Amino acid sequence: MALVLNPVARGAAAARRAVEAACTQAGLGMPSVLPTTIAEPGGAQAREALARGCRRVVVAGGDGTVRQVVGEVAAVAGQEVVVGVVPCGTANLAARTLGLPTGRADAAARLAVRAEGHPIDVGSLTLEPLDGPTSTLPFLVVVGAGHDAQILAGLSPTAKARWGWPAYVTPGLRRLGHAGSDLQITLDDGDPEELRAWSVLAVNAARLPLGAQVAPGARLDDGRLHVVLVQPRRVSDWGAIAAGGFGARRPHPALVRRVGRHLRVELPGPGPVQVDGDVVPDILRLWIELRPAAVRVAGARGSSGRR
Repeated sequence: MALVLNPVARGAAAARRAVEAACTQAGLGMPSVLPTTIAEPGGAQAREALARGCRRVVVAGGDGTVRQVVGEVAAVAGQEVVVGVVPCGTANLAARTLGLPTGRADAAARLAVRAEGHPIDVGSLTLEPLDGPTSTLPFLVVVGAGHDAQILAGLSPTAKARWGWPAYVTPGLRRLGHAGSDLQITLDDGDPEELRAWSVLAVNAARLPLGAQVAPGARLDDGRLHVVLVQPRRVSDWGAIAAGGFGARRPHPALVRRVGRHLRVELPGPGPVQVDGDVVPDILRLWIELRPAAVRVAGARGSSGRR
């Protein structure tokens, strides 16, 4: 067994101790600890663990580290290897979505080391920037283009580290009156569609930050990419959008939901794209694909994160 550890994540030392204790309790040897770095944030360490023949890879870190490890295991080993997750980041959105304990390293470590693996879907995002080559990133929860990504891009690292996702509320409210952008989207094999949207979200799971569920019924194991177009025509539409995002299922033209497997988005100019809360700047085009049942995660739940 290997432990991919982000050594600078909040609670990293406690997570390591918890994983080692869980291994001892399970009668296993000590895990090989593979620390991440800024240059290698998790994918290379996951590949090293797989090359060593590990059948279970535990990751302790925040959302960025988790998606890197889960994505790499999905791409290289698929369901042959189980990934365990011990969340020790700021938001821990992936862990909450997976239904795993947060703020309880011992409980999370026991699941990560010993629990059965459940198949989940993993998203793949290819980005074409203004300058430089295209890049491909995994995602577990949501990809966003438009004002939601711009809100994240404008948030100070200090505020995010201190407050987590609630730090996005105030700057988000300031943008409610901003106009949308002219975008082109193509869903699956359909024709390209020109539209104006405040934001476009590609959602893998129902549970988003602050409890929002803009894609009610979405599951991490349903094999479907849920596309949400946020298209307010006036400020008063935000009441219906908020109701739709927190449980109301009554349709409203300001919140359009579609389902598919592939999505292409062309932006009107270079702008930020957010990937599970991490921002990539200066993107012109993005291609999103969902890979059903791509990997097994220990103790995961496919629904909205409830255990």
